[in-house]
Amino acid sequence: MSKIRSILYTLSTILIIVGALFILQDDVYGLLILGLGLILNIVHRTLNLDSTKIRFFQFSELLKLGSVLFMIIACLSFVLELEQKFNLLIVSILIDLLVNMKEISFKRQAK
Repeated sequence: MSKIRSILYTLSTILIIVGALFILQDDVYGLLILGLGLILNIVHRTLNLDSTKIRFFQFSELLKLGSVLFMIIACLSFVLELEQKFNLLIVSILIDLLVNMKEISFKRQAK
């Protein structure tokens, strides 16, 4: 299951980056690719949440849950055509990056 999660995370990250590049070039498919990457990232983050830690109101898990909820709001802003949709998207990706900084590492983890 951990291999599937890591593949899901890698795929979502690649789709977010490629979608952002397509948006910068005014391509029609950019929003579709970016949205798919965000949805995969939301699925990955939701699978990694620890429900027992959330029930005991552990701060780090509540931050992760808030990050997922904010990313869902950012996705909905594209569907609802809100004025600040790109700002919400950028902020949601930055919050996700800061909250989940431990996962982004260039060092090999010992098993």
